[in-house]
Amino acid sequence: MLVKAPESYLCEACAGNYPIVAEMPDFRIDQPAWIDFGRDRDRACAIDEIVRREGLEAAIFDVFKTSRRFAEAKCRFRTRQVQAGADKYTLQLGGWLADIQAEPVFEVGIGPGQLAVALARRGYVPHGIDVSMEWLAVAKHWVREQGVEPVFAGAMAEGLPLPDASVRSYVSLDVIEHVGDQGRYLAEMARILKPGGHFALVTPNRYSLSPEPHVGVWGVGYLPRSLQGRWVQMRAGVSYDFNRLLGVRELRQLFRDNGALVPQIDFPAIAEAEILLFPPGKARFARLYNRIARTSLFRLLAPLGGAYYRVTGRKPDELAAAE
Repeated sequence: MLVKAPESYLCEACAGNYPIVAEMPDFRIDQPAWIDFGRDRDRACAIDEIVRREGLEAAIFDVFKTSRRFAEAKCRFRTRQVQAGADKYTLQLGGWLADIQAEPVFEVGIGPGQLAVALARRGYVPHGIDVSMEWLAVAKHWVREQGVEPVFAGAMAEGLPLPDASVRSYVSLDVIEHVGDQGRYLAEMARILKPGGHFALVTPNRYSLSPEPHVGVWGVGYLPRSLQGRWVQMRAGVSYDFNRLLGVRELRQLFRDNGALVPQIDFPAIAEAEILLFPPGKARFARLYNRIARTSLFRLLAPLGGAYYRVTGRKPDELAAAE
């Protein structure tokens, strides 16, 4: 049981002391991650101040400039991309995300809050976690602009601070490829879902014909795991730690090994609203990709070259009796 103190939460069972950072509890566990927790707490508090002093857009820009160390033009582009994301997910809540709107909706990997804002626009109270308290601070203020008070916490996808069978809807977008223990991530998803509850994931395809989206390098996924990091370092001069894209067969095997949920996999077209933010060359490639994606042949070959895929499903009622 958690007891709230003035600046932290105390766990009576484990004697843990979890600080409150930028008005949100930090339940992150000692697990390998791409982020430095101490610096991230400081950045979350800094983002709170930037939002109050300069506004939400300035805060998003500052994350990319200070923490990601992007060039000025890239910071502006990524800020526009984040802001457009809320409209993108508002549309998707009427499409492929329609089944994950049974409350409580729990999002793992909130990021800057695009889906949370889309849910708030529909009158939901967004619940969820992220490993980055810095992004959670952005998301918190953005959701509050919609007149809704979110329920957010810092936590790890491999150790969710929720009891078994406690949520009816689980959504996690572009997250599984970054977690340290992907099997544990899926096992936790299966654990917290109620019988009959729905899940929805998005992840880039390991075997994509387009450049790896996080580092902009071609051909990464076709290499053995042991060579991917060296290839990225050689081509882009950056680390490839905590990037592990999955092919469809790998993902299905992870599902079989961790939680017994059955995924439905779909390779969709790239949204036109997203394409409008691309530079001209990338936009032409994306529209060509969309034309190919509508063909029957593509559906057969998509696992070997499709850009990204969606994963949806439902926790069967019979799993409750077996647990």
